[in-house]
Amino acid sequence: MRTIRPFSLLVAALAVCMFAAVGFRVGRSERASAADAAGRWDSAAAATFSHSRARAYRYAWRAGYQRGWSDGVKSGDLAGTRAGRSAAGAEVALRVVAAHAVAAVLASTPRKLTPGVATARCVPVGGGLCEVLGPRVTGKRCPHASVPYPEGGVVCVPRVLLLAAQLTGTPTVVPSSRP
Repeated sequence: MRTIRPFSLLVAALAVCMFAAVGFRVGRSERASAADAAGRWDSAAAATFSHSRARAYRYAWRAGYQRGWSDGVKSGDLAGTRAGRSAAGAEVALRVVAAHAVAAVLASTPRKLTPGVATARCVPVGGGLCEVLGPRVTGKRCPHASVPYPEGGVVCVPRVLLLAAQLTGTPTVVPSSRP
């Protein structure tokens, strides 16, 4: 076997120490200073904040839009329901007023023709209305949805007018649907 010379040992130890010193020096030169590390930390935090803020804005916008949409739909439905009920009340009030007006016109309708009334097409009644001649004068049936006036059958009265008179309490005989 070969003997190890002391000079070889010294060269090997010196080479190991040299490599260790060079490695330590390179490691120290690549290491960042505390100020540089703090600056990089701040820039990374700022970049992450702007990225996360953009994502959070998109998420919050979607959630807010969906909530606003559903709240708007609920509000619109409620307003539509209220408006519909209000319109229905107004319609009922208009019908009551119309029924009172019809009852007033119906009360002034002639029951029998006077000798001077022209019987060409219709009989003028109060309020500027002109009623169709009834079966007692023409010998024909009344038009659809109208009936002969109960007393005399001289004119045909729309069935709606008689029903309106009943609703308003005006005393009128309800005719049968026969002509």
